[in-house]
Amino acid sequence: MNKDLESTQEKVVEKYYIEVGQSTGKNFLRGLVGGLGWGIGITLGTTVIIALFGFIVSKIDLIPLIGHFTAEVIKAAQQNLKGK
Repeated sequence: MNKDLESTQEKVVEKYYIEVGQSTGKNFLRGLVGGLGWGIGITLGTTVIIALFGFIVSKIDLIPLIGHFTAEVIKAAQQNLKGK
């Protein structure tokens, strides 16, 4: 039974490589369409994640805290520069 399974797997792998190796044009188009789909999917997914993150941050009101922290850092840096 194990021998039959190995034989079947070898035939499937062999068939795949034979079909893929037949047409360079089809392989190129398949790769091109796959790459375009991957790129568009990554772009849309990233856009959705960033939009959701921005929406959540706007509801939490972290921006004033970040702005206040940044203002304090700038004040400290200016005071440090004046002292030199």
